[in-house]
Amino acid sequence: MSSLAATQADGYYVPPEQLDAGAYKPKANHNQYLQRNVVRFELPFDGFCTRCDAIVGKGTRFNAHKAHVGDYFSSKIYEFTTKCRSCAKCEFRIRTNPKDQTFDYTAGIRK
Repeated sequence: MSSLAATQADGYYVPPEQLDAGAYKPKANHNQYLQRNVVRFELPFDGFCTRCDAIVGKGTRFNAHKAHVGDYFSSKIYEFTTKCRSCAKCEFRIRTNPKDQTFDYTAGIRK
């Protein structure tokens, strides 16, 4: 960490001419969700890939694309899309189900 960044972290006064010189720049777009709608998703149930029949265990974590696909009263329905780790060709689609308070495997994976 540079000495300028250390002074800012410690709460010292920094003159405006140093701020204008570009010494302090905020980190831009370091969050995956803000950049590409990617979230860390964990499977809620055991499942099987419909293409290669590989077992995908409960709790397996994926980087998934999150998309808003509908509404149930005031609750949002989200769809998470990811790929199978074994064959990398099958695309899993998992939706939230606020009516039954569960998740539905809609494509590429079955219970």
